[in-house]
Amino acid sequence: MNEDRQDRQDRQDPLNGVDLRHLRYLAAVADAGTVTAAAECLRIAQPSLSQQIRALERRVGVPLFHRRPHGMEPTEAGERLLHGARRAFAELETALAAARGVPSEPTLGVSPGVPEPVLAAATALITADGQARPRITPLTTRNQIHMLRTGDLAYGILRLPCDATGLALHLLSDESLGAVLPTTHPLAAHPTLTWTDLTDQRLLWFPTANAPEFAATVLDTLATNGWTPDLITEPPGSHAQFRLTLRTTPNLIALRPAPSIADDPTLTWRPITPNPPHERLALATAHHTPWAQTLPTAP
Repeated sequence: MNEDRQDRQDRQDPLNGVDLRHLRYLAAVADAGTVTAAAECLRIAQPSLSQQIRALERRVGVPLFHRRPHGMEPTEAGERLLHGARRAFAELETALAAARGVPSEPTLGVSPGVPEPVLAAATALITADGQARPRITPLTTRNQIHMLRTGDLAYGILRLPCDATGLALHLLSDESLGAVLPTTHPLAAHPTLTWTDLTDQRLLWFPTANAPEFAATVLDTLATNGWTPDLITEPPGSHAQFRLTLRTTPNLIALRPAPSIADDPTLTWRPITPNPPHERLALATAHHTPWAQTLPTAP
């Protein structure tokens, strides 16, 4: 009897029992990769967030996430709901902005680890023609590309190379990657590192799926120079967690451009010679959109 009543309510109002906050929680967990990291960003308790996600799954009637050992990954149903939710968020934000009589601020996706000077350069390009300052959204390169093509994101800062089909690009930076290591690491005493110095070192590495073409290019460069390190996947979370992993794990370094750790006195950056890999970052937007007109001609 109760199920029949629920079916009638669903037909009359498909959104019955689904709140906007549920969809925001869904997006937060998908973006962060774990409930713990999402709860920290949302500033709510982790058990409460887990309960809300389970409640949404019960309401939808299907699992929305795969619970993996390394975190949460949207199911196909979760991806479809997430896509619709993001479009709804964008439409709602646009409608609210129009109602208030102010222009809608563009969204800017930013990959993890983008240095502040690069973010500042991207913001300057976006606002050069009088646009509002962009709203920053942390997203992987892979997710940005998808959202740029679907119109769910105005701009993105992508790591190159990547599949840029349908996108306009403007190169923001091209920096050589060097070794990031704690100041207490034995190699920190070397002003410059050679590939031979790195033979016994392991590499703290981001999840390859976040930027697969970039990851393949860097790892190929390492192999060409004779270094095929064991890869330790970075834990999701803040710079503090990245730093703690480096400081507490023996024979472990990371690869970053020098500006990425400029303000951290506990870490040091050492150039690697010869033929270091590079990190190229580009501001991207979809072709045939108003935003594409704000980008200088791609080099």
